[in-house]
Amino acid sequence: MSKTAVAVGPTTELAYERNPRNWSTVRRWYIAMVIWNLVAPIDMCSTLYSGAQSQVQDRFGVSHFVVTLGVGLVNFGFAIGPLIGAPLSELYGRQPVYIGTAVSFTLFSLGSAVSQSISALLITRFFSGFLGAAVFSNFGGSLSDMFTPDERGPLVALFALVLQGAPTIGPVPGSFMGQYVGWRWIMGLTALWSAFITIPVLFLPETEVGAIKRKILRQANGRKWWQFGDGQNEKGKSGKDVWGKALLTPLMMLFWEPIVAATSLYHAFIYGLLFILLEAYPYVFRNTYNFSLSSTGLVFISPWIGNVVGVLLYFGYFKPSYTKKQHALHELNDTILSSNPSSLIQKDLKPEARLPGMLVSAVLVPVGLFWFALTCSHPSIHWMVPTLSGIPVGAGMTLLQLSLSNYYIDLYPTLSASALAANVFVRNMLATWFPTFSVPMYEKLGMQNAGLVLAGISLAGIPGGWVLWKFGGRLRSMSGRAAQDSAYMVHGDGFYAEKNSQQISAVPSSSGNSTIIASSGGMKEFVTTQDLQEKNDLAVDHCQHDEHLQAPLGDFEDPNTTRAGLGLGARKDVES
Repeated sequence: MSKTAVAVGPTTELAYERNPRNWSTVRRWYIAMVIWNLVAPIDMCSTLYSGAQSQVQDRFGVSHFVVTLGVGLVNFGFAIGPLIGAPLSELYGRQPVYIGTAVSFTLFSLGSAVSQSISALLITRFFSGFLGAAVFSNFGGSLSDMFTPDERGPLVALFALVLQGAPTIGPVPGSFMGQYVGWRWIMGLTALWSAFITIPVLFLPETEVGAIKRKILRQANGRKWWQFGDGQNEKGKSGKDVWGKALLTPLMMLFWEPIVAATSLYHAFIYGLLFILLEAYPYVFRNTYNFSLSSTGLVFISPWIGNVVGVLLYFGYFKPSYTKKQHALHELNDTILSSNPSSLIQKDLKPEARLPGMLVSAVLVPVGLFWFALTCSHPSIHWMVPTLSGIPVGAGMTLLQLSLSNYYIDLYPTLSASALAANVFVRNMLATWFPTFSVPMYEKLGMQNAGLVLAGISLAGIPGGWVLWKFGGRLRSMSGRAAQDSAYMVHGDGFYAEKNSQQISAVPSSSGNSTIIASSGGMKEFVTTQDLQEKNDLAVDHCQHDEHLQAPLGDFEDPNTTRAGLGLGARKDVES
C-alpha cells in the first residue's frame, strides 16, 4: 500500500500512521471485532428477555401485555437511538459514542437485573435500547474508516449476520436460563457481557478521519475535546444543521417518497415477524407438542440457520451477480466508445438491478409462513416439520434487508442514509407492538388461521416487488429526489467530461499511486486512485442493520467524506 496523507486546512497534515486505513491488519481487525462484540449483546437483549417473561409476570403480577413491553420498549429505543447517535458521531467522532454506548448500556442492563418493580424494569429496558442503539449508526462507518471496499467483504458478512442473527438466536439461551435460573440472571447476563466488552471499548482509538483532524486542530488551538471551534463540523455545518437534517430528513422521506413509505412498511412487517414468532413459537409448540420452555427456545435455531443461508445467498450469489453485470456493462461501454467515442451509453446499472434478492425473499417468507401455518396445529405431524419452516423465513428476512438497503442507496444517491434511517425507524416502531398481540391473535383465531393471516399479508411482497422491478423507472420519474433514467444515459464525450469533473482537480502525487483532490469545500485530501474507482461498488457494503442497520444497514463510504452514520454508517445526504 502506498503511503498517503490527508491535508487539513492550510497547514495541518494527517500523518501516514494516523490514517486508520494504514494501520496494521491485526490492529484493524481487533478494533472491528471489539465493535462486533459490542453490537452482539445490544442486538440480542430484546429477545433474550423472552425466557424471563413468565417469571417476570409472576413476580410482579402483571398482564401478558405489560410483560411483553419488556421486548417492545427495547425496540422503541432502537427506533430513535440511532437518530441521536449519528449526529453525535458527526460532531464528536466515533470513540466517545462507543464509550458512552457501552457504559450506559451496561449500567441500564444492570438496572434491569436489580429492578424492584415492573415500572423500573420497563424504564431501564427502554433506556438500554435507546442508549445502546447508537452503536448501530456508527459501526458501518468504522469499518469504512479502516478498510477499503475490497477488504471489507468478510467483515460486512459478519456484521450482517450478527445484526439479523443475534436477535434470532437470543431466545435459545434466554429460554434455557428461564427454565433453570431466575429472571434476574437473564438480565444480568447482558450486563456482564457488555461490561466485559466495555473494557477494551474504553481504549478504542478514534477512526473517523474528520474527528482525527479536529483533534489535531483542537490541540493546536488549545481547546478541550468538547470544544469544536465555532460549533461547526469540518464541512462548515453547525450542530443545529446536523441535528435538523438527521431528525427531519428521514421523516420527510416517509411523507414525500411513496417508495420509501411502501417498502418500509413491508419491511417492517417482515422484520416484525421475528417478534411475533418470539411469542408464537412458545405458544404453539407448548400446546401442540408439550414442549418445555427450554425446548421452545431451540426452535429459533431454525430461523437463525435461515439467517446464515440468507447471508450466504447474498454474498455468494446476488452480490457477485450484480458485480458481474456491472463489469459486463462497463466492458460493453468500452467496446462501444472505442468505435464511436460520442455514442450514447448507459454508464451504470439502474437501481432495479438490486431487486433480485428482494424478489426471492418475497417468495421465501410466504413459503415458510404457509408451511408453518398448515403444520403447526397437528400433533400427528412430527415437530421437526413446522420447526424447519423457519429456515426460509429467516433467509427471506436477511435477503430482504440486504437487498432493500442497497436498493435505497442506488435509488437516492444523495439521500440514501436518510431513506435507510426512515426504514429503520418504521420497522422498529412496528416491532415495538408486534409482541403484544401475537399470543392473543393465535388464541382468538386459532393456530392455523393466525398463521394463514400472517402468510397472506406477506404475499404483498410478490406483486409489490414485481411493480418495482417492472415499473421502477416510471415510479422514479415521479420523484424529485430519486435517481432518474436520464441520469444513467450519457454520450461518450459527456461521460468522460463527467468523470473528469467529479472533482475540481485530480493530479498524480509523487508516489504515482495516490491522487490529491481539491474538494468543493476547499479542503485537500490525498486518497488512492483505487478509492476514486470504488464509488460504484460501495453499495454492497450497506448491510444496516440493521438493524437494525437498526439503523442500522448503511453506507460504508470512504472515510475521507463527512458521515453521520445513519443506516449503517455513511451519510451521502450531508452534502446535499
